Amino acid sequence: MKKILFILPLLSFLFGQFENPASVSAMIREPARAGEIVQVEITLHMDKEWHVYSIYKTAEGPLPTTLEIYGEVISESKAVIEPEPHHAYDPGFEMEAFYHEGETVFTTEVRLRKSLSPGEYAISADIFYQICNAQICYPPVTKTAKAQLIVEAGDAREDKMAFTSLVELNETEVNDFSIWALFLFAVGGAILSWVMPCVYPMLPIIISFFGKHAEEKNSSRTAVASFYGLGIVGTFILTGLIVGGLSYGVSDIAEQSSYANLGNLIATNPWVNLSLGVVFIFFALWMFGLINITPPGWLVNKTDEVGRTSKSTFFGSFFLGVAFAITSFSCTVPVVGSLLVLAASGTAGGILTSLFGMTVYGVVFAIPFVGLSLFPSVLTKMPNSGYWMETMKVIFGFIELAAAIKFLWVPDLHWNLGILPRNIVLILFVVVGMALVAYLLGFYTIGHGEKKKPFRVNKSRYIGVGLTLIVLWPVYSSLMSAPTYHANRLPRLVDEIMESLLPPPPSEDEVARAEGWFVDDYHGALAKAREKGIPLFIDFTGIYCANCRVMERRVFPLAEVKNRFEQMVLLRLYVDKNTDLSREYAQMQIQKYHIASQPFYVIMNPNDESSLGEKGGYIPNEFVEFLDSGLENWNIVK
Repeated sequence: MKKILFILPLLSFLFGQFENPASVSAMIREPARAGEIVQVEITLHMDKEWHVYSIYKTAEGPLPTTLEIYGEVISESKAVIEPEPHHAYDPGFEMEAFYHEGETVFTTEVRLRKSLSPGEYAISADIFYQICNAQICYPPVTKTAKAQLIVEAGDAREDKMAFTSLVELNETEVNDFSIWALFLFAVGGAILSWVMPCVYPMLPIIISFFGKHAEEKNSSRTAVASFYGLGIVGTFILTGLIVGGLSYGVSDIAEQSSYANLGNLIATNPWVNLSLGVVFIFFALWMFGLINITPPGWLVNKTDEVGRTSKSTFFGSFFLGVAFAITSFSCTVPVVGSLLVLAASGTAGGILTSLFGMTVYGVVFAIPFVGLSLFPSVLTKMPNSGYWMETMKVIFGFIELAAAIKFLWVPDLHWNLGILPRNIVLILFVVVGMALVAYLLGFYTIGHGEKKKPFRVNKSRYIGVGLTLIVLWPVYSSLMSAPTYHANRLPRLVDEIMESLLPPPPSEDEVARAEGWFVDDYHGALAKAREKGIPLFIDFTGIYCANCRVMERRVFPLAEVKNRFEQMVLLRLYVDKNTDLSREYAQMQIQKYHIASQPFYVIMNPNDESSLGEKGGYIPNEFVEFLDSGLENWNIVK
């Protein structure tokens, strides 16, 4: 995927004046002829214990490496291939991070122009990266390497005319899966999707719809269930075909990526989510027995007349399957998105491979729900079914209510309303969960099932309480993890499920301002420090600096640190944003303090802007001592 590059020419120059833990080289191993395909190797040489982040396996947080190939000899180029990155939990970004270290070789293929004359040429490679170790990160830089190319005389050779497919080249992506590996990936992803929370809100609707038709004799139960499954499977297949059709013949990686995000666009569309939220609130109130809409008599008669035809039954079950698949997109996108990347490759092979994967995924994903649609009446024939079915109906009502909250925060975020930020959504989830616990323990009643005497809390209700509290544990942990409201070190699957249900956490800037920091406002902070007659604490930081995040999230909130911070005006300056102001602050750090790495801390005398103390790197054990030293120096000179 082609990234947007921002270049810091001043930093690139000054960075070289300090420690230089990385170098770049490029090479083309064999001579070629005009019109042929050549492979370019770009090697990033890193000193021991330094690393850069992956190109493709990225998450919100670490700055991905990017690579651009160009030159007058090139008529067409393909995506860059990276080796399999290392991965480890990054406490700074609080997520699994993928990175390269040591000597890392990236490869890509380019087609030479047919009009080239024999001779020597150069192909350039710009690699944009941020290099870090366990203590510090340097600002992101762009380095250029040139590969020498020898063009021989002669016509282009047949075996040098075709690009090697990503299926053959890329050993790190889903694209390199064999058919069996892709099959297992699709099956495993579908099974995992069974337990995703986005699938539950539709279950009571399935039971209600198919329970009604199970009593009718005019249509085959198996055929109706099959049409329901076809709606689920067909939605996934059609999505893959649409992406493949739009991408066919497209070589631009950015355009391919936009098509591959089709499933995500559906899952995040504000109007779709608003509609689903309203619908699920309606279903919740209906399951609670709080509303009971009686349609006009003529509409009931017409509906019964239409409903007696098998065609309408098949039609309804099919579109119920489509609705179920679309509703589940919020949780199935991580797996479906990988298959859509195949579809967006722009080749017939990619489309066929994606079609196979989407079909397998859709069929396996649909199995339990088609099974439920086949035998809904079995539930009603179990002992005391009326009583516990009423209880289940209320439980599903709470699930519908939680689902509505999940869908409603999407338009709130999209339209920037600020009504449902992350902490409010967490509070609402806790309220819904505790209301369900109170219901199961018999503190209040909803509906009609509890009118049966004597009412008692049985074992199944205690099990329900236990399961609800287990589900609430990560929700409550996140709620207690202000200001980001993201609980640290949750199991990876739990963390991924939580993030699919919640709006993104507050940005670092929002958190800092809420805690009284000046952000990217040097003159404002300096004026405030002069007005109050106290020193100015400057945090030179970066949005992609992992060690900065660890210090800011783990060390700054400590009581002994906050006590010292109360005696200073606090200023946070970002040096790696793509803005003129950020470049100005990066230049300030280098010119005044002769260091280019982050994190870097300065305690400043606001009267003459002299330094009372400087310290860089990840220093959790030395930080309080550093603050005390700066405050002591201030007491001497003020």
